[in-house]
Amino acid sequence: MPARWLGRLHRAEDGLLAALLGSLLLLSVAQIVLRVAFDSGLPWAEPVSRAGVLFLALLGALGATRSGKHIAIDALPRFLPPRPRRAVWAISQVAAAVVCLALAWFGAGMVGMEREAPVPFVAGIPSWVPMLVIPLGFGLMGLRFLVAAWMEPPVAVVMGSQP
Repeated sequence: MPARWLGRLHRAEDGLLAALLGSLLLLSVAQIVLRVAFDSGLPWAEPVSRAGVLFLALLGALGATRSGKHIAIDALPRFLPPRPRRAVWAISQVAAAVVCLALAWFGAGMVGMEREAPVPFVAGIPSWVPMLVIPLGFGLMGLRFLVAAWMEPPVAVVMGSQP
């Protein structure tokens, strides 16, 4: 049962990423057409696009951590026997979690400072609202790394061999 819910969550994340990417693409194309053909544009398109790219980057990074396709330095564990490989894996995952959780903490502080002197973002939405993705995204990545620290490390793949 939990595996089924987890699979649904993963599909929802992937769908959200695809929808966000498609929306950003459509918004950009619409903005180009409006500027070229009608010498006008949507005044809210640029800030929404900037926030959308931030959301896309953090959601993409979250998806990469889910599937283990994030950037990782794994040269040392490839040459270690299973038991030390497991220890190095756990240490590296906890270190990555600490970095992500620190970024979430500092992101929350940034959102807090922005809340003290908010600037309008779009149509009455304060500027701190889209910034919430920073502490949320890094916090979720940190949790994923912590969970991964207690799981088995991926099988070491030797360069040139088939997985």
